[in-house]
Amino acid sequence: MIRHKVVYIIFTVLSSICFSCNTYTKFYSVTYTSVSDHKIADIYRLDLSNQNLDSLPIAVSKLTTLKMLNLSNNPNLNLDLAFKKLNQCKDIEVLILDSLNIDKIPASIIQFTSLKQLSLANNPKLNLEYTFDIASVLPIEYLNLRGNTIEKLPENSIKLKSVKDLNLSFNRLKGNRNYELIAKLPKLYSLWIDHNELEVLPSSIGAINKVRFLYFDHNKLEKLPEEMSAMRTWVIHAGYNNFKVLPKVFTKMRSLFMVHINNNSITVIPESYTTEKYPLAGLILDNNPISENEKRKAAQLFKGFFLLSFEQK
Repeated sequence: MIRHKVVYIIFTVLSSICFSCNTYTKFYSVTYTSVSDHKIADIYRLDLSNQNLDSLPIAVSKLTTLKMLNLSNNPNLNLDLAFKKLNQCKDIEVLILDSLNIDKIPASIIQFTSLKQLSLANNPKLNLEYTFDIASVLPIEYLNLRGNTIEKLPENSIKLKSVKDLNLSFNRLKGNRNYELIAKLPKLYSLWIDHNELEVLPSSIGAINKVRFLYFDHNKLEKLPEEMSAMRTWVIHAGYNNFKVLPKVFTKMRSLFMVHINNNSITVIPESYTTEKYPLAGLILDNNPISENEKRKAAQLFKGFFLLSFEQK
C-alpha cells in the first residue's frame, strides 16, 4: 500500500475545506426574516420561507445589498412577480426555492447575473428541460434538485457548464444515460445520489471521472462496477447499503483517500487489500458485522491509516 505523508496532509486540508459542500450558511452575517426600512442597507441575507406569502413586501425592491434569499415553502407565491420586484437586487448569489410546487422557474430569474447557488428541492412537478435551459445562462455552481422524484435527466443537462456541486438526493436515477449526461459536466466536483433506491450503480458512473466527493449512501447496493476504477474521487460515502464485502474496486481508484462505508453488512476484507497498492488512508467501517478475527486482520492491514474505525453502536 502507498503510504506517503503528503497524502495525509493533502487529505486533511481538503477535508477541512471541502468535506461539506452545502454552503447556504457561510455568507454574510445576520439572516433577517422580515424587511423594515431602517435595516434595508444592512440586509444581506433574507429568509422569507414558511410565511404563507402570495407576494413579496414592497420594501424588498430597495434591497440593493441582498446576497441570499430564501423563498421556500410559500406555494401561493407568484415567482415571476416576486423576481420582477427584486429587479434592483443584482448581486443575489444564493436563491432557495424549495417546496414551492412550481413546474417552471420564471425566465426573469436571469436578471440575477451573480447567482452561484440555486436550490429547487422538493418541487416534483418541475420541468427540468426548461429549467436547465434557463439555468444554463447563469453562473450556477451549486444546484440542488433533491427530492424531485427524477427518473430521467433531460439531454440538455449538459448545458450546465458551470455546475460544480450537484445534489440529486432522494430521486430515482437508475439508468446508464443519466450518468453519461452527468459525466459531461466539465466542472463537477461533488455529486449526491444518495437515497435513489439504487440496487445497481450503473457502469457509466465510471465516466464521471472528475468528481472528487461522491455520495451514494442510503441505497440498496451490494457491489460496485469495475468502471469506477477510472474515477479520480477523493472521498466516497457508501454507508447504509447492502455490501457484504468491502468492494475491491476501491483498491484500483488511484486518488481515493477516504471511504465511509458504515452501516452495511460487511464481514470480509478481500485479499486484494493485502496485495494491491493504493492511496486509501481512511476507512470508516462502523456498524458492520465484522468478526473479531477480521477486525484484528484489518487493524494490522490498515495500521498506516490516519483514520480507521470499527465502532459498533
